Amino acid sequence: MSSDFAKEPAAAGAKDKIQNRTTPSGSQNPPDEKRGKKELVISSSVKHIPAKAYRDKKRIGSVRFPETLVSIGEAAFSGCLNIEELRLPDSLKRIGDCAFRQCNSLTSVYLPPALKRLPQKTFLQDLQLKSVIFSDKSRLSRIESSAFSECTALPSIDLPSSLKVIGNRAFYRCRKLKTVRFPEGLESIGREAFYFCGLESMELPKSLIQLHDSAFFGCKSLTEVRLPENVRYIGKWVFHGCNRLKYLEIRHDPDYIGPWIINRAATIRCYKDSVVDRYCQESGLQTEYL
Repeated sequence: MSSDFAKEPAAAGAKDKIQNRTTPSGSQNPPDEKRGKKELVISSSVKHIPAKAYRDKKRIGSVRFPETLVSIGEAAFSGCLNIEELRLPDSLKRIGDCAFRQCNSLTSVYLPPALKRLPQKTFLQDLQLKSVIFSDKSRLSRIESSAFSECTALPSIDLPSSLKVIGNRAFYRCRKLKTVRFPEGLESIGREAFYFCGLESMELPKSLIQLHDSAFFGCKSLTEVRLPENVRYIGKWVFHGCNRLKYLEIRHDPDYIGPWIINRAATIRCYKDSVVDRYCQESGLQTEYL
C-alpha cells in the first residue's frame, strides 16, 4: 500500500495514533461501547484514507484529520458509533459512499469548500445529527441519493449557493426537518428527496426546473406552496400525503404534470383555461382561479 494512505487500525503502528479520551460520566450509551473512548489522530503524511479503514471501530470518539487529506474512501468510518463531531479539513476533495453511515452519536458536521459532490448514503441513519455546516466557499453541486436519509434529529439545513441537484431520497424521513433554505441555482429535486419530512413552509428557487416523483410526499405540516415559473417537470405524487396542504399555486404551464400531485382535499390555484386548469378538470381536483 502506498505510504500516503492511512493503514487499517490494526496495522497503523507509528502512522496513526489512537489516544485515550475520558468517557463523560452519566453516559446513556451502553458501557461496552463507551468505555475507553479514543481520539484517532491521523498522520500529517496521509493524503488518502482507504475504503473501510475504520469501519465499525466503536471506540473511536473523535478524529483529528490532517490538512494534507484529499480523500476518504467508501465506508471508511461507517458504524463508528461514538464519533460525536466531524470537522473535515479544507484540503478534502472526495468522500466515498457510506463514509459516515450509521455514526449514531454524530451531532455536527463541517463540510469543506473543495467537495463538489456528497455521495450516496454519506450520513445515512446518523440518528443524532443536528447541525450540518457548509463552508462559505462551498463548491458542492450535488447531494446524491440518501446522503442524509433518516437523519431523524436534523432540524434545519442551509444548503450552499453552489448546489444544482438534490438526489433521490437525499433527506428521506428526516422527520424533524422543519426548515430548508433552497439556493438560487438549484435545478432538480429528486424522487422522495424530502419524503415524510417536517417541513412547515418552503420557498423554492426560481431556478428550479424538475420536481421528481413524491419529492415532498407526506410533509404533513405544509399548508401552502407556490411553484416557481421555471419548473417544467412535476412528477407524480409530488405533494400527495401532505394532509394540511390547502393551496398549491402554479402560475405557468409546465411540460409535464404527473398524476395526483396533491390530495383531493387541497386546491390548485391557476389561470383559467391553462394547461394546469385542464389537468385539474381531468383529474377531479379543486381549482381557484388567479
